[in-house]
Amino acid sequence: MSEPDTNAGGSPPAEPPDHHGHRCREVVVLAMRAFLDLLDNAVVGETIAVDAVRRIAQAVMAAEGALASYYDHHAGGCAAFFELIKIERHRTDFFGRALVEPLVPLFDDVGSGVDRKVLPHLFAAIRMILGDELYTDYKDRCTGIANELRAGADFVPWEKFHADARVQQVREDTLVAIANSFKRFAPRKDWFLIVMNNDPKMISLGSNMFVPKSAEDMLEHAFGEANFVRMIKALFTSVRPGGFDAGQRASFLARHGATPEAVFGAFFVELTMLEQRQAAAVGRRKGFGIETRRAAKPRPATKRK
Repeated sequence: MSEPDTNAGGSPPAEPPDHHGHRCREVVVLAMRAFLDLLDNAVVGETIAVDAVRRIAQAVMAAEGALASYYDHHAGGCAAFFELIKIERHRTDFFGRALVEPLVPLFDDVGSGVDRKVLPHLFAAIRMILGDELYTDYKDRCTGIANELRAGADFVPWEKFHADARVQQVREDTLVAIANSFKRFAPRKDWFLIVMNNDPKMISLGSNMFVPKSAEDMLEHAFGEANFVRMIKALFTSVRPGGFDAGQRASFLARHGATPEAVFGAFFVELTMLEQRQAAAVGRRKGFGIETRRAAKPRPATKRK
């Protein structure tokens, strides 16, 4: 099975028409129009000499001025567009994209402490929670939905993909499985942090040459409880118990045999308590910093001679 796609959760490009060849077509159409206009001006009666056609074609191909400026301007747009296509072809983990869409605001916030580098670790943890069989089934289902919506085009219509009821059901089922795995919150949280921080201590410089990571490299990768709270809260945004209407609650109960409160309530309580402990610890550290700043003792007075 291929490695998780770390582009999952990336901002999707604007949706183009079904085929990207229209970009090249626009340039050709403009050149052909210029060519036909020049032909019309050169026609005498209903005929034109072949040599004249060749000269006009050469003039259009070597044109400077407005036509050359148009080519230059359009080249940048073509390059950017084809780069998007190249990136899109590497985005093959549609299950991963379905799961981490709520994390995009964290990825875009450099101060969040949660970036795309954590995705392979997150997907590894989710795979262990679900098991290989279910994880593979969810990946195959999301891939099928993405290909169905793409309908042979280069780009998946991501808004339709994330709004698709089948994708939302896969996401919900996965979040239910994650919440159920946290019944014993503290040990599962500790296990989760171990997986998120599982990183080789050596850097490969070649087929048989390795050097240890520096302390700075290992510190940069550290994923702590504050990162955990921030990421999990965002990941579970769609299943907050207060966000279900009557129809959604009935559908959830029919699928999972329990209400959203029964499935997620205790999990959210533990998450809130952990967040409060984190905030209190930060407050204490700040307080200690203030309390340890003691006023300097006055010097004993000395008599003047």
